[in-house]
Amino acid sequence: MEYRTLGRTGIRTSCIGFGGIPLTGLNGEEALGVLTAALSSGINFIDTARGYKESEELIGRSIADRRDEYCLATKTKVRGKDSILTEFETSVAKLKTDVIDLYQIHYVNTKEDLQGVLAPGGALSVFRRLQREGTVRYVGITGHNPAVLKAAAETGEFDTVQGAFSYIEKGEEVIRLIRYCKENGIGFIAQKPLAGGALLPAEAALRFILGHPVSVVIPGMLSVEQVEENSRAGDGRVTLTAREEEALEAVASGLGSRFCRRCYYCQPACPQNIRVGVILEFLGKAERPENLSLMRRWYAGMPIKASECTECGLCLPECPYELPIVEMLKEAHELLG
Repeated sequence: MEYRTLGRTGIRTSCIGFGGIPLTGLNGEEALGVLTAALSSGINFIDTARGYKESEELIGRSIADRRDEYCLATKTKVRGKDSILTEFETSVAKLKTDVIDLYQIHYVNTKEDLQGVLAPGGALSVFRRLQREGTVRYVGITGHNPAVLKAAAETGEFDTVQGAFSYIEKGEEVIRLIRYCKENGIGFIAQKPLAGGALLPAEAALRFILGHPVSVVIPGMLSVEQVEENSRAGDGRVTLTAREEEALEAVASGLGSRFCRRCYYCQPACPQNIRVGVILEFLGKAERPENLSLMRRWYAGMPIKASECTECGLCLPECPYELPIVEMLKEAHELLG
């Protein structure tokens, strides 16, 4: 495993990290197996969030006794002082730790939100308080708008920036952001590297990202097999073969404008507990005729169907890609139900 420096923090992190969102779909035994395999493979950077349902709890329950083996990052979307402090206390309790290595102000996607974060008494001031108290070592920011994240980086206030970067999301804006972070000692954490699992082969997709000056890339992993495949990409080879490049290009060119990256931000907002990201994954795969029968069988096994959607719309503002989730759930049920 190759190790890189996380910007000015000086922390040496495995170039392949562990994204904690998919843990929400695992039981305790499965989570233990995946996390143990990750540590055994040399992965030493684990990223989660208060909003990822039971992800923090599963991490704490599984590997808190190995806390000195990994850099722990979590984050919060709330902005008020009392809300941040409450969420922070919950996070450290669930994660069974006294110190968060990297605490991130989560989901900053507009300049107005960034201004509020930076304002006197804003979220950043609360994070600084936690830092002074010694319960937070470093402060980061996350989002999906590279222009906003670059503006955040230019303030010099953040030790790390976490943004989406993949073979699909590789525009010049995000490339400039990554370069700026590298040149200014800011760690760049690449999220959504596999576009929710659509970018295959995964190993090639991760190598593409590692060919850029990112600090760490954090794919989500649901199985020991995925851990093994993803960790192989961290062996230091970053040049893609012509065949690997062609395979990634074929996948990228076949994705439509309504492609769901399965970031799962919509899921916690659903009062019906519909597994929105999973259903939209089935819908996307079912668009290929050879997959339709299998996707219908998988959908049939889901305890809560898309038909349970009440069209409340609470999921819509959570989607960073502004997908028409309610309409897509209807389509999914019509096609798969």
